[in-house]
Amino acid sequence: MDITIKNIRVIAISNLIVFGLAACSTSPAPWTQQDESPWGAKRASEAQEIPSDEAVTDTSLNDPVLLADPEPVAEPEPIYMVEPEAAPAPEVIVPVVVEELTPEQQILAMLSSNYAVQVYASKTRDSIERFKANNDLNDLMIVKTDRAGSIVYVLVDIYPDRSSANAAAAELEAKTGSKPWVRSLAGLQKIVAE
Repeated sequence: MDITIKNIRVIAISNLIVFGLAACSTSPAPWTQQDESPWGAKRASEAQEIPSDEAVTDTSLNDPVLLADPEPVAEPEPIYMVEPEAAPAPEVIVPVVVEELTPEQQILAMLSSNYAVQVYASKTRDSIERFKANNDLNDLMIVKTDRAGSIVYVLVDIYPDRSSANAAAAELEAKTGSKPWVRSLAGLQKIVAE
């Protein structure tokens, strides 16, 4: 089988070469010869029609010739003077002064279902401040109360339920050595409001 394919290829290639050589002529192509060029006569006639620059004596031909109409010049648009727009007024930021609630206002604003752990009570604020500083109780509030016309300051902490208030009271007793009083916040709110 390989022998026949090789033979077919050799025969096909040799036939192509023979046909290619047979198609070629020994005489040159007509367009390669100057004398027989179909364009030669046309070029010669055109060369005779165009006068050379030296032969022109008419001065009107030397004038510039407009090849096209000049483009119309657009008139500039009129400029109108317009007052500039006023800049928007700067936004004025008014500082909001948030007054910090007093401890009494904080107590009155809380839910009455909460519980208060009252750690210490005194008739003077200075005495409460010293107790607070000596026992490192900075997170507790000093609240001014009115008990039957007498001002009494109490040191308290607030918790959401009785069990957490009791647990906090036990810790505070161990820390301060005095037994805190767990009471409803509603009772404390009542004496603060008087």
